[in-house]
Amino acid sequence: MNVRPILVMGICGVGKSTIAQGIADRLGGCFIEADEYHDETSVAQMREGRPLTDDMRWGWLDRLGQAVNAAPKRAVLACSALGRAHRDRLRSVTGPLDIVFLHGDRTVIEERMNARKGHYMPTSLIDSQLAALQAPDAQAENALWLSVALAPERIIELAAEALAPAA
Repeated sequence: MNVRPILVMGICGVGKSTIAQGIADRLGGCFIEADEYHDETSVAQMREGRPLTDDMRWGWLDRLGQAVNAAPKRAVLACSALGRAHRDRLRSVTGPLDIVFLHGDRTVIEERMNARKGHYMPTSLIDSQLAALQAPDAQAENALWLSVALAPERIIELAAEALAPAA
């Protein structure tokens, strides 16, 4: 049976949290929101429109890996994990991951970010996130690529079908 944790990844504004929560609900898993594990310094940096450095990310990724391992059920983690090194850092704690990579047109993503309320991530960070993005390899990283042009319900359906444990 496939019980690897699931990483729902992509740049800001692609709907990671919505999709990860939906997958967790469909598969009976445990949703983990990476944003809740940032330290105050990192949140302040992003709120000011300044991207994080890798040095700022390492402790965050370690905390996320520990949260995934402590989950009482299959963890479904919503996390940017933009670079291969970030995903490797997570895997160094969690072991192998199934990945759902959410990608899409920059204009669509910016519109979605402008519509959301109460989030610290400004649209000014889209370009730095795109510059830092190293898309996961579908084969080598076991990544399912899904376009955010699809309705969230359809993305959840496709991901859940692909990642459901074999009977």
